[in-house]
Amino acid sequence: GQAEKEFRVEVEAIGHVRHKNLVRLLGYCIEGVHRMLVYEYVNSGNLEQWLHGAMRQHGTLTWEARMKILVGTAQALAYLHEAIEPKVVHRDIKASNILIDDEFNAKLSDFGLAKLLDSGESHITTRVMGTFGYVAPEYANSGLLNEKSDIYSFGVLLLEAVTGRDPVDYGRPANEVNLVEWLKMMVGTRRAEEVVDPRLEPRPSKSALKRALLVSLRCVDPEAEKRPRMSQVVRMLESEEHPFGQERRNRKSGTASIEIVETKDETLSPSGTETRITKA
Repeated sequence: GQAEKEFRVEVEAIGHVRHKNLVRLLGYCIEGVHRMLVYEYVNSGNLEQWLHGAMRQHGTLTWEARMKILVGTAQALAYLHEAIEPKVVHRDIKASNILIDDEFNAKLSDFGLAKLLDSGESHITTRVMGTFGYVAPEYANSGLLNEKSDIYSFGVLLLEAVTGRDPVDYGRPANEVNLVEWLKMMVGTRRAEEVVDPRLEPRPSKSALKRALLVSLRCVDPEAEKRPRMSQVVRMLESEEHPFGQERRNRKSGTASIEIVETKDETLSPSGTETRITKA
């Protein structure tokens, strides 16, 4: 029937996808109404378990381990979005879908929701498939789906790794429930250093923290077209030099701001233009 056909198409799509940071599909089985996918075994839990759950008993992930996992995830997404044809949009980027091996390499899993997109097109979908807290605003409102929605979800994931907080946590005070909004408020009032996961020892350097926050803020830009491509995100996260220029004071309004000033470096900004994002 139709469902079986769709399942086979989906499986075929993920069967030819190969990347060191993607969980590898080994095979599948259709038995009556049952569907089974067989993936490689990844042996050290997932990012959600390390940040919030069962794997915490094994210790706290270091800053370096967190960034290695996030860069690996970004590389997997850059591959899905930019290196294969037709490109693949994952649609459900979240901490529990980032599996981790014993060397803290990320393995992005759960392509059950992935839909192949013909290049250059946005697809309208009738129901939101992502996970609350990670879903881009335009996707939730209009069902508009392209790789920019994955990039938003990645930005939330990066904030989650930095802060150790869930994307949405109703156990917190009202102004802290939504991680993205709270983070913008903290950065805007020059309290960015207070957002770091209190369990992190040693703490990240100021420049490493700033880089991670600035990249995440660009990824969660409410205007989808302003979000960077995933290949740009990889380069920004891997850059040893601070890629953004300096932080400045917004003297006119007297409020603090972070301004992201891209360098003329081709790897960051192909057009060489200067971009400022003010979080007042």
